[in-house]
Amino acid sequence: MSRIPLVKDPEDEEVRAIFAEIEDELGSVPDLFRAYAHHPALLKANWDKFKALMLHGCLSAQLKEGIALVVSADNRCDYSIYFHSTTLQELGVDPKEVLRIRSYPEHVHYPPGEHELFDLARHANIAPYDHGERLLDAARDVGVRNEEIVEALGVMEMTAGFNRFADMLGLEHE
Repeated sequence: MSRIPLVKDPEDEEVRAIFAEIEDELGSVPDLFRAYAHHPALLKANWDKFKALMLHGCLSAQLKEGIALVVSADNRCDYSIYFHSTTLQELGVDPKEVLRIRSYPEHVHYPPGEHELFDLARHANIAPYDHGERLLDAARDVGVRNEEIVEALGVMEMTAGFNRFADMLGLEHE
């Protein structure tokens, strides 16, 4: 159970508008955003970042959700593991592959460039002080562009922050 009350029916007009946009895009308002609603500017900033990274950009939705899932699994964030596993399955990813991403990430089935980005983002999460030059070089060797590298690392960074936020507040999946 959440350690703070979740905003269900916001009084703030800006929060209502953001919730309407989230519901339009995702079908419902995840509890993560209901918690952020206590601070409307932070809700807006995080929703805008989520949209820019997860709903737009140059990488496939499956890769971005895979990165978010492996980061959440490495960080042991049950809330986010559930959210990203469900989203991957809604995107048509086989449940066995979702389990592989979560439990055996070294054996995921991505094309070479996407695999390098997946490995790079995971490495950045679990070994943030190792700058990963060899992983960057490996990604570039298979044609990965800087824009793709930045987006993959952005997904990792956003997800890791969301994981910590969700865990600290005791958010549970719907």
